[in-house]
Amino acid sequence: MKQAINNIDLENVDYRVIAKKTIFVICAFYLMFISFGTMKFAFTLLGTGLAEELVAVEHNPFIYFFIGLLGAAVFQSSSAVTAIVVGAVGLGKLSLDDAVFIVMGANIGTTVTSTIVALSYIDDKSIFMRALSGAALHDFFNIFVALIFLPLELSTGFLSNLSQSIASNFFKQDLSIANTNTRFEGLNIGVDQISHLLFESLTDYPWVILGISVLMLIISLKLIGGMTKEVFINNSQVQSVNALFKNDALSLLSGISLTAIVQSSSITSSLIVPLTASKKITLPRAYMFIMGANVGTTITALFAALATGTEFGVEIALTHVLFNVLGVVIFTTVPTLKRVPVWYASKLGFFAAKERIFGFVYLFLLFFVLPFILVWLNT
Repeated sequence: MKQAINNIDLENVDYRVIAKKTIFVICAFYLMFISFGTMKFAFTLLGTGLAEELVAVEHNPFIYFFIGLLGAAVFQSSSAVTAIVVGAVGLGKLSLDDAVFIVMGANIGTTVTSTIVALSYIDDKSIFMRALSGAALHDFFNIFVALIFLPLELSTGFLSNLSQSIASNFFKQDLSIANTNTRFEGLNIGVDQISHLLFESLTDYPWVILGISVLMLIISLKLIGGMTKEVFINNSQVQSVNALFKNDALSLLSGISLTAIVQSSSITSSLIVPLTASKKITLPRAYMFIMGANVGTTITALFAALATGTEFGVEIALTHVLFNVLGVVIFTTVPTLKRVPVWYASKLGFFAAKERIFGFVYLFLLFFVLPFILVWLNT
């Protein structure tokens, strides 16, 4: 009888409607990333020369850490911050020892995107709780990895020394890849190009561009929140595709491969949010996917650094790889640690569901207010 009921439900599903809504959701996500690209474009126009001034501050690892966090949160990309750091190191304005702390902070700052996506579900308490918990997995994993490696780097220079050692072995062999134009750039979704094309005539009015980007973000979040509920939540009789999340190993591998393809952990971690919100995947499975995404996002930067043929570029890319890969190894092999980020993420979702303003407080306090205050007080 139960099987017969399930068959009837599946027969009554209009998959064409669901397919159209799914395409609409993808377009809404794309609009959101265009808004992020536009925001980055506006901040670039507003902040010409600001990055160079920030990295010129007196040596202070904690300030460099928060500069990386704030920069990645503002630009919605750890890659953009890393590119600035590579240039600063190349010009002799920043040492590798200091650059490591910026990369650590940027790794946390880039997780802001999925948290913003989770806020689109704020009108429903239970769904918002699951959505924010799914988004916070990325936050807490990177925060706890930083809590391990930040003091270790301060006391021993572990990451910078290890990356220098590995890079020096590569360069002793005169990397052949450095003498070619080969680059692994992932899937180019054209966000930055579209943003420049749409607003290149308004470069004299960066505040106008910033205002438009905020409006685009609000619209996209409303569309994402509404349409993902239609696709994933209201159509509860539709069986979810479990191939990517069948077990921990597949979830981890899926995170690595998909993030390497799209070249952004912000994108893949954001797409996880509606899946956790609709209970299509559990937090532990989403957590394994997120850890895989953290590894996948380092691949393109490493290939790009190798292609440049500059040792300092490879060293910085390697610190990013080591930070994420070693973090994944630690948090998958130690059972107690494996449960910690999931527990904190679920508790955050619970408190935010009780007092929904808590979600906004968490977002602005962690990603903007706290790092901005600390940077401002020490510059």
